[in-house]
Amino acid sequence: MQTPRPRGPSLKIVLLSYAYAPWIGGIETVSQLLYDGLKARGHQVRVVTSSAAAAQANNAGAGTAGMVPGEQDILRQPTGTQLWRALCWSDAVIQSNVSLRLAWPLALGLLRRPWLLVNHTPVGRPDGSTSLSDRVKLASLRLARLYTVSRYLASTASAPSKVMPNPYDVATFHPPAVENAATRPLDLVFLGRVVRAKGLDVLIEALARLKSEPSPPTLTVVGDGPERPALEERARRLGVEHLVTWRGMLRGRAVGDELRRHKVIVVPSRPEPVEAFGLVAIEAIACGCVVVASRQGGLPEAIGPCGITVPSENPEALAIAIRSLLSDHEMRSRMQAEAAAHVAPFHPEAVLDQYEAALRA
Repeated sequence: MQTPRPRGPSLKIVLLSYAYAPWIGGIETVSQLLYDGLKARGHQVRVVTSSAAAAQANNAGAGTAGMVPGEQDILRQPTGTQLWRALCWSDAVIQSNVSLRLAWPLALGLLRRPWLLVNHTPVGRPDGSTSLSDRVKLASLRLARLYTVSRYLASTASAPSKVMPNPYDVATFHPPAVENAATRPLDLVFLGRVVRAKGLDVLIEALARLKSEPSPPTLTVVGDGPERPALEERARRLGVEHLVTWRGMLRGRAVGDELRRHKVIVVPSRPEPVEAFGLVAIEAIACGCVVVASRQGGLPEAIGPCGITVPSENPEALAIAIRSLLSDHEMRSRMQAEAAAHVAPFHPEAVLDQYEAALRA
């Protein structure tokens, strides 16, 4: 990451994030990058989170971890008094997804601070209905400056919202030093939680349709979850177990290294719940992969010109798209050539510029 430039007086910022490291996920990654980046720019930052310090191994296969960098600045599972004091200390508040448990003094108007609320998911249930809690959340939004992480999500929001891109970790996700045919010896990679919503079963069905090809593609699964035993058994029943390598949960640079060894990442997510954006696509594109993904939610926006989309839950269409990308080196090269420009708005420095501008507005 480039050396931060001075951008005005230091601010005391409270970052409200219902989920935070050592848990692993999109919200956790973005919040950690915001904490690191704002601190590097000279701001005082404190994190307030509902996450415990030692997460149990039931989230994407994540186990417990040691102390998170900056743990001294993290207030976990605060009491009402602790939360109030932290918010009173601040000059401004950034919140990743609305959580009344963490923002009730702001939502009720008991304490006024510049409050940037960046929603990563829709407020409501997957079927579009809203609970009483959801309606209370929606009513509280009038006191916040609202943003969403994608144009798609902004188009579905119940209140006018601007777009605030998610940053990605440039230290982990970047192209190989030298790109050549030997750089990417492997075909397909799946990265994510092994749960029904992520559609790995659809990808395994698509792989079964390609197993009779002269050179059937191989698949590497990076991630873990409760569906893994059933999917391993399905791969055996479909006769593709020899084509699938289960890498389990990887962390840090190992994830980027794995992506840099593959030609194509497949994101076959189901639209229940709808993918609001799909940061995994940006991370893979930054590593030089091209993408095949479900045509739903914010995934087409995340992929841009660096991949192709297919209907959700359609293994036949997915198999055709995979065959097309793997057999057409020129098409992959054209998509790779678009990668740098496509991911530039998601570089942490570009995103931090937007956060600072919003905080000072």
